[in-house]
Amino acid sequence: MIPPHRVFAKRKGITRVRNRSIRKTLQVTNWVIILATLVPFLISTLYYNITLNQYEGIIENVYNANSLSSVVQEEIDPTIWYVVSGKTKFTDNTQYELINRIRDRLDELEKNANSGENSYLIEVARNTLETLESYVDKIGENIENNRPVLENEEMLGEIRSVSDLLYDIIQQFVASEMEIAHLQNTKIQRSLDIMTFFQIMILVAIVLFLIRNYWQLNNSINKPVIRLKTMASQIARGDLSFRVKKPEISELDELTDSLNTMAEKLGELIEQNTQKQQHIQKAEMRALQAQIAPHFMYNTLDTILSLAEDGQNEEVARTTLALSNFFRLSLNKGRDWVTVAEEKSHVESYLAIQKIRYGAILDYKIDIGEDMLRESMLKILLQPLVENAIYHGIKKNRQGGCVTLTGRKTADLLIFTVEDDGVGMNGDELLLLRENLSHYDVNNPETGFGMYNVYKRIQLYYETDDGLTVESEYRKGSKVTLRLPLINSESPVQGNLSTEEAVRDV
Repeated sequence: MIPPHRVFAKRKGITRVRNRSIRKTLQVTNWVIILATLVPFLISTLYYNITLNQYEGIIENVYNANSLSSVVQEEIDPTIWYVVSGKTKFTDNTQYELINRIRDRLDELEKNANSGENSYLIEVARNTLETLESYVDKIGENIENNRPVLENEEMLGEIRSVSDLLYDIIQQFVASEMEIAHLQNTKIQRSLDIMTFFQIMILVAIVLFLIRNYWQLNNSINKPVIRLKTMASQIARGDLSFRVKKPEISELDELTDSLNTMAEKLGELIEQNTQKQQHIQKAEMRALQAQIAPHFMYNTLDTILSLAEDGQNEEVARTTLALSNFFRLSLNKGRDWVTVAEEKSHVESYLAIQKIRYGAILDYKIDIGEDMLRESMLKILLQPLVENAIYHGIKKNRQGGCVTLTGRKTADLLIFTVEDDGVGMNGDELLLLRENLSHYDVNNPETGFGMYNVYKRIQLYYETDDGLTVESEYRKGSKVTLRLPLINSESPVQGNLSTEEAVRDV
């Protein structure tokens, strides 16, 4: 029995011939395009890899030579001066370590030099360095023989002259390498122009060839199918913004509409799910944050009651005021962002209360730079770390201890450290704590939700995984470091206490 499609082919012989012609046309077209693009691509890629590697080697030489120039210019004079002036002992060998480091860098430059002239310059530089080393040896002999310092100071002038000469030689090397780089760049540009011209010619030939074959294909089907295939590929890559216009044939209208609708719905669902997850995580963080205050409030109220019973009215007033300020700053009218000054005041209120509770057992120091006080940060990040230092560091150490909070500002970070000289942690305990930061079990709060709360909130709000680091040594104490990216002035502390008020509170 003859298969149905074979019967159809025999009855409609023209259809069979047309299919074969399309297949053959596509095969020829594909091979022409592959050969026309692959051969020039391979040639140009090979050529560019060779020339660019050479160019990169030259640039690396220039960079290394400039770096070495900085070392010669900035480190030789002060290093020798420290030896001459007695700030550094000659036997410490800092001067020889510097000379050996320069010699190694010169060896590396000579190995990668791109011309005989540059190799000669490096050889001259090495001889100059040996001269400098001989002066250093002389200084060492003078020091060993207790010669007058004035002789070494005169020798220091000679060393400065030699180091200036060494710097000039290295700069000549840089200039020579830059000239070679310029020539190499000109060569690359010229070859690029030639390659571009040939590629344009090949492209024109391919385009003409495709135009000739274009009309042999069923244009009304081929173009819409390619567009739909492209859209499917973009969706698979995660680009849900890609859309396809209505095709030229009605049979593909429904498929096109379905794909466009699917991409739109997928985008909406992903966005909704992302927002939902963020809301869930932030709600979980607020719930964990809310757990921090109650036990502290109970203990503080017990302290106030004990003070009242003992008739210490002044301490009662001071503790109550500190507690009021603590919760005022904690609530912050429901806002998540505060100034550094407000966060500092919040920690000070907490430590004042704890100082009243623990007395001589607890001491603390706060040193936060004035230039940080007006910057914005997420609230209640420092207090949980201070609390952790007290309860897990100082309190476990029966001899008492000190908690130190410091803060400094860099070009793009606010860096805070909370240190204690308490009991500390051994290696296993520190490893467990670090694992708990990233894999915290909410159903098991005994593992310490305070530090996890800080870590997770930094992760959510600042979008960084490096915001909190913990270091500790058993019987020596612990150190927690916060690195918070700077927030620009347009976000997000609007409606909080004014900066002047926050600084005044401090």
